[in-house]
Formats: sequence, C-alpha cells, structure tokens
Amino acid sequence: MIVRPLHCARFLLLLLLSVTLRATDSAAADPMKPELSGFATLGAVTTDRRDMWFTRYGVNYPSSSSDPDFSPDSLLGLQASLRLLADNDVTLQALVMEDGTNSYDPRVTLAFFRQTLAPGLSVRVGRVRAPFFMLSDSLYVNYSNPWVRPPVEVYGLNPFNDLDGIDFIYHARIGDLDAEFHPYYGRSAISFLQGRARLDETWGLGLVLTRGDLSLHLGRANARFMLKRHGAQHAALTAGLAAVGLGGVTSDLSGDDGRTSFTSVGLQWDDGRWQVIGEYVRRRADRYVTSSSAWYLSAGRRFGALTPYVSFARQILDEPIARATIPASFPALDAGWKAYLTSRNNAQRSITAGGRWDVSPTTALKAEFTHARLDRNAWGSYFPRGNMQAARIAGNTANTFSLSLDLTF
Repeated sequence: MIVRPLHCARFLLLLLLSVTLRATDSAAADPMKPELSGFATLGAVTTDRRDMWFTRYGVNYPSSSSDPDFSPDSLLGLQASLRLLADNDVTLQALVMEDGTNSYDPRVTLAFFRQTLAPGLSVRVGRVRAPFFMLSDSLYVNYSNPWVRPPVEVYGLNPFNDLDGIDFIYHARIGDLDAEFHPYYGRSAISFLQGRARLDETWGLGLVLTRGDLSLHLGRANARFMLKRHGAQHAALTAGLAAVGLGGVTSDLSGDDGRTSFTSVGLQWDDGRWQVIGEYVRRRADRYVTSSSAWYLSAGRRFGALTPYVSFARQILDEPIARATIPASFPALDAGWKAYLTSRNNAQRSITAGGRWDVSPTTALKAEFTHARLDRNAWGSYFPRGNMQAARIAGNTANTFSLSLDLTF
C-alpha cells in the first residue's frame, strides 16, 4: 500500500486541533464569545477492480495513489459563530479535504452575515450554502447522514455546494405544516482535473414542508454556466474536429456561454425506528456537460445504536455534451470522440447495503458494500487507473467497500 505522508500528516494535525477545541470550555455566558464547533470524517474506500478507482466528481482528485483510498470521504471542518447584536450574527466555516485539483489547502465554505428582518425571516450575505439538494445543509457534516456518503449518482450531478451572494430564509406555519422558503442569488466556482467551472447569475428557490415524521423538499435553480477544459485529450480532440470541418462543435465542449438548470425533489420519513429517504434530481445544460437525471431510494431500521440500511440508486444520460458525425475516413478521430463522451458520462446503477453504529451521541461508525454497474458508454463514479486513452471500464461492474468514522464536536 502506498500512502501520502504529507496529506495524512495534515489531516492528523487538524484532527488533533479539533480534539483540542472539543475540550475547550465554552460554557461561559459571554454574548461576544464565539461559539466553536466542528466535524470530521475519516473514511476509506476500496474496490475489487484493479483497473479503476472510485471517485466523487467535484469532490476529490480522481486518481489516487493509495488503496484503500482515504481521499473521497476524509475531511475536517471547523466553524465559528459570533452574535453581534440580538438580531444579527456572523458565521465562518473552514474545511480541509482533498479537492478536484489534488490539493488539501483549507478553504472557506461559509462566511456570512445574518440579519433577522422580522419574526421567522432572516437574510444572509456572503458565502452561503445553496439548497440544490435535500441534504445540502449536512453535505459536509457526514455524521448527520445515515450512509458513508450521500449516493453519488444523485449528489455527483451538481458539484457546486456554496454560493457567494445573498439568500433569504423564511419559516412559517401553514395549518399542520411547517414551511421553509429559501430564495437565493449568487455565483460559485470550482476547479477540477484539467479544468475549472463557474456558475454566474445563479438564482433559485428551495422549499421544505414538514408535517410530523414526514418532510418534503423541492428545489429549482437556473444559472449562466462557464466551463473551461484543458489538457492533452481535449486539445487533441478539438484540433481533430477542426481539421475535418467540425470546429463549431468545440464551442459546445468548453467556453463561457452556457446555461443550466437544476431541479430536485426529495422525501424523508423518520418515526424514530424506520427511516426512508428518496430523492430525484435533473440537470439540464445546453453545452459543456451532459443533461442527466438521477434518483435514489434508501431505507433503514434502528435497533438501538445499530442501523442497517439498503439503498438503490440510478443515474441516466438524457443528452450528451454534444453531437457530431465523424466522417468514416477518420476512424481514429471517431474513436477519440466516443471515448471523450464516455469519459464525461457518469451514468450507472447501484445497490448498497450497509450499517451505522452510533458509538456515542457525537460519533458514528459506518460500513457499506456497493455493487455498481456502469452504463456501456459511461465511466460512472469511477476513473481508470493507468492510461486513460486506453481505458475500457465502461459497461463493467464494480464492488466497492467503504468505512467511515464520523465525529461532531
């Protein structure tokens, strides 16, 4: 097994810092004293395939050198909140985890000023979490989630988690329903292997309706979309397309003039013993990325501190990034074009069986086994080891085993 000592040392150092913070006495009733909290996950994942890695697109660098791989799930987050006056406060959250550029540099994931405008109504300005998914608020705080990780078929469709902008949150009681309305506006940017992406003029609305044990989430967002690709594969393909008179197709592969929308519908039911969670999402894009749909359904049963669960998930390709008819006299270019589209298609189906053990009120140990089948023209949530140009992982099956230790403090 090959390990990356620098990355492990950083993670362990920050974990030690978190334990120190956990031991800090914050009981003093000083209104100007920051409230400190944190969360951490130490996770490991391995597959039974020697020709592919498991990856979480938009989260970790998709080509690790260790097996088991600690990069998809391990993270450490620290958060500080400070109340300024009775009706406003500021919050800062920093996160350390491997990102899509193979970096462990800490990054700010929340940084906002919140003002209460009226009973039940507040506004936040700065870097906020956008409610693209039902579980967006707890996406990093994995202790709050029943699984080792949220289903990648669904949560891999939108890697933008934070927005620099403004949002409003309004809580209301409507008959027997508790309602939360969450409109927002802003922009977001991420970097990944051989590229970078940005959402501009992002506006959307999240709605949560709760009655007793049942909760319903609805979300819709629209944005301008920029995605700039680079790297040898992209450069060779665009040059080849231009050489055969298909240069116009390249504007659908990379650029700053795209439009995208994202729709999500989620349902949770939890009576203290049984827990059922399901979510459906749809991404539409006019270029740069696929238009795809995905869903999952998960059910678990609590037996004291132990919760076994089973999940089914599916991602479907609705439209490829672009379409092009390569002349038959250029078979190498045609093969390269098909390989390019395949590498950017994450469609797959999976079944997961796992269990969660709540060791304490702030600590959970989880283990799960996933059997996934990649669509015949897709890499799914996997990435080939070795030479990407010669990769033949599409259409294969993979068995993935994952462990995680989740903490809050």
